Amino acid sequence: MNAGKGFINHPANESNWLSWIFLLVNFALTYFIAVEESYNFIFLAGLIVNIGLLVFFFRRINNLVLNISRILLGALFIYSGIVKGVDPLGTMFKIEDYFYAYNTIWAIPFALILSVILNAAEFTLGALLLLRVNMKWVSILSLLMMLMFTLTTLYDALYSPVPDCGCFGDALVISNWQTFYKNLVINSFLLLVFLRRFDFKPYKSKIVEYSTIVLVIFGFITFENYNLNNLPIIDFRPWKVGNRLLPENPKPVKYFLTYKNVQTGEEKEFLSVDLPWQDSIFMADWKWAHSREEDPNITQMNVFPMIDAEGNDVSKEIVSDENYTFIFVIYQVDDVDVNLVPMMNEFFVKATTAGYNTLILSSALPEEFYKFQEDNKLVDFPIYNSDDTSLKAAIRSNPGLIVVKSGVVIAKYHYNNIPDFTIFIKELTLD
Repeated sequence: MNAGKGFINHPANESNWLSWIFLLVNFALTYFIAVEESYNFIFLAGLIVNIGLLVFFFRRINNLVLNISRILLGALFIYSGIVKGVDPLGTMFKIEDYFYAYNTIWAIPFALILSVILNAAEFTLGALLLLRVNMKWVSILSLLMMLMFTLTTLYDALYSPVPDCGCFGDALVISNWQTFYKNLVINSFLLLVFLRRFDFKPYKSKIVEYSTIVLVIFGFITFENYNLNNLPIIDFRPWKVGNRLLPENPKPVKYFLTYKNVQTGEEKEFLSVDLPWQDSIFMADWKWAHSREEDPNITQMNVFPMIDAEGNDVSKEIVSDENYTFIFVIYQVDDVDVNLVPMMNEFFVKATTAGYNTLILSSALPEEFYKFQEDNKLVDFPIYNSDDTSLKAAIRSNPGLIVVKSGVVIAKYHYNNIPDFTIFIKELTLD
């Protein structure tokens, strides 16, 4: 008995062996995408041939494989929609990158609404595919969406206007060529569903179909709105709560010194502990040229530069302090709600009076920040500078509050949820 008998019409000349070959080939191609990060003509040709064969033999795919294709597409669109919808600001930042790359800066004010719409569209189409709702129009809209994504990712793969398309948010980062390959595999499944769209029997009740569509769209936009007005309920970034920013038992940093022979110009590099500094003859003939350091802990670090007024990077010192450190992050001073300034002032006074570190990390130029500080009567916080990309990745709130201690992220708060400092005393058991 064929699967899906109750809601799929049967092709007259279906082939079980051809159907399973189609499915297994796509699974194999998906595996190779994971290991093929750059351009490969043979692999690309294989993906295109796979689509061509599907178009030629689509009528011979049996109902079980057709259903599996529909379910896989639905699950993938739902997953992609959720990992982006959980962080609409992250998707907005990625869309802004595209606007800058395509020299359409005029469209930047529309980036957030476009993020919400695209995320909701992807999730909705996935849910409707999974529930087999209005398959005629859902398959057409899905195909149009994937055509747009495929053309965009082809351009990305060829010219790299942005380093990562953000197709799966921060949950899964793959190369631009992998993204394009991935879309070609998705297209093979989607073409099958589209070409066979009339084989899916419609729901008997239109009310059920339309009600499902409305509920899915409304529910997901509500979900996105919650994540916009609070921190994302799932954090995929390095600065999520509980993550260690520095290695717990760091290995010693190695310092290498290069000396140049004053007579011959020959250069020699020494590990600092091996430098023959007690050899007077060597020290007379060789002069220091330059040095470098080799930090074996670098791959275990999730810190980014935090520059003080003297131009020194003090990020390691800030996050490794054994005292609690409260970091207010401001990556756009022009977008800060000035009504939040009294709260920040009160928090700073209470925290510093209690003996805890409180500072501001900002990407604004010093003169811009000092003007904001003066105009809004912000108290004299210690100010450190960083780039806006790092700050946006650390916390999706402007301003936002991050609590760190001994190299670990203890807590993070959206500006809508920053509690009074006395509540911190209880929550973090500081007393």
